[in-house]
Amino acid sequence: MKKNKPKNIKGIVVALKASFLIVEIDYQDFKEDSFYQFSEKIKLLCTRRAKLDYQGLFIDVGDIVSVESIDYNNKRAVISDVEPRISFLKRPAVANVTLVAICISVDQPLFDMEQASRFLLTAECSNIKALIVLTKIDLITKHDLILYVNKLKCWGYDCIPVSIQNSQGIDLLIEQLRKTKLTVLAGPSGVGKTSLINHLIPTASLPTSPVSKKLKRGTHTTRHVELFAIGEGSLLADTPGFNRPEIVCEPSGFAYLFPEFRTQLTNSKCKFRNCLHRDEPGCVIDKDLERYSFYCENLEEIINSPLPYQAG
Repeated sequence: MKKNKPKNIKGIVVALKASFLIVEIDYQDFKEDSFYQFSEKIKLLCTRRAKLDYQGLFIDVGDIVSVESIDYNNKRAVISDVEPRISFLKRPAVANVTLVAICISVDQPLFDMEQASRFLLTAECSNIKALIVLTKIDLITKHDLILYVNKLKCWGYDCIPVSIQNSQGIDLLIEQLRKTKLTVLAGPSGVGKTSLINHLIPTASLPTSPVSKKLKRGTHTTRHVELFAIGEGSLLADTPGFNRPEIVCEPSGFAYLFPEFRTQLTNSKCKFRNCLHRDEPGCVIDKDLERYSFYCENLEEIINSPLPYQAG
């Protein structure tokens, strides 16, 4: 007696392809009920029910969805529902992110404090844990690497230095990535994100390109967000590189996006409740902190921005 096919099952959106969504299904959860048997995960090319558009529900990579009307022979289906998200990273658009691993090279291109900070603020605005991955460490001395690590500690962040040339730090990075459900690998162009994924997941075989000698920066090789498995239950997202993320937040909350400022504001209070931590009397922020000037410059940019403020 044949078993009935399941009406709908859950999966995760792992990529977008034109107007279609690629949904990965784990059949281990449906072995007892499924008429068709698969030895591993399968990917379905999916459209979406019109009702989701009427409800104003957007679907992005990382979303957990329900699929139905499954054509197992052609591996096609229709998305009928999407679950509430636990987090959302706006740029790149990825849902249910548990860690943002920000890749910053120490050379070729040279470490840029403002650029690194902007990527960190992207994670902070979304209230997602951030980890810094220092790439191309084989290009600098051990002494200079220690200086970078100490700098980032002063900012309030952990970092993992890596080199794909000699595999230094790779095992530690893999261990960290396998502790999280969905990690987004973000960062500027040319820092080695795609090369790092190819090193971590050889079957990915993603295209790469060298850093421009003239412009001293990388070119965009990743055009779309895509998820790759990096362990049982752990996914890694490769994302397009971009060099200057926008900062969108309210001026009053901007200082709280900096861990080194946040610590001081937690331990003591400024004299005035509406203190923006510039020249106000009784401000508790240490003006000698490395990123203080960066904070002031970008605070002015936020205040003068024509865009409406949006809470992180």
